[in-house]
Order: sequence, then structure tokens, then C-alpha cells
Amino acid sequence: MKFNDTGPLLPKHSGPPPWLAILAEDATLEATVLRRPIEGKQAILALLKHAAPLYDFRDFTYRGDFGSDFFMESYRAEVRGTPIECSVLAHKNADGEADSIVINHRPLDAALLFSRLMWEQVGDEFGDLYLTGPQAEAMEKAAADPKA
Repeated sequence: MKFNDTGPLLPKHSGPPPWLAILAEDATLEATVLRRPIEGKQAILALLKHAAPLYDFRDFTYRGDFGSDFFMESYRAEVRGTPIECSVLAHKNADGEADSIVINHRPLDAALLFSRLMWEQVGDEFGDLYLTGPQAEAMEKAAADPKA
């Protein structure tokens, strides 16, 4: 069973995720599709503006506070026709700002595709954060061949 199949779909939501409106200046973002964390509100915002259009659609199954210190959202989606699932966990500091965000894309082949597509879009400015085309292809090949 897939994680996002455990809950009903939420009504369609327009606009940015709620945690984005409270993003701290010194926030960090870690993600499956990234080779290293990103630091700083402006860098995070710059990357997310490129990421959002990659989704063909996003169907949310959970979006809301998780205790007093966390916000969580979970959705199933497609990127260029490839199914992808995502869970986002945002930690809120004492001031109520989202200071640490973790984004988990799955399965692996979809995460590799997403990373490569992001590299293609932001290579000049943030290319070192993502897998290059050849790197993603090598990982996809290795994942497909258990003897590799």
C-alpha cells in the first residue's frame, strides 16, 4: 500500500503551500532530489519556482499542522507522466517560522527524473544541487539492474 493511498483526496488547493508563507530567512531545505541541503529563504524560493511547474498535477491527501511544531503535507502527483509521491515536513521555530523543511519524493525512479529535470532548468545557478542527466541515467540503470 502506498502512503498517499491511506487517506481521501483533499479539495483542490490553489496557491503556495502554507509553510512557504512563514519561511524563515535562515531556513534550510533537504530533499530526496537534492545532493545537499539548501540554505536561505531566497535560494529556497528560487528553486521552488522552478519545481512547481514540473508537476502535471498534485492531489493532496494530507495538509495541516502536525502537533505544535510541525506542518505536514502529502500528495500524489505526476511529473511528465511519471507517478510520484511526496511528503513534506516543515519544522516551526519558537517564532512560528518554518525553519527546516524536508521533502521526500518517491519512488526512486521518479525522484531521479525530478532531480534531472530540475538540473536541466537551474543548471547555471543551482546545477550542483541536482543530478546531471548522465548521473541520473547511470543511477536509473543501476537501480534497474540488481547485478550492476
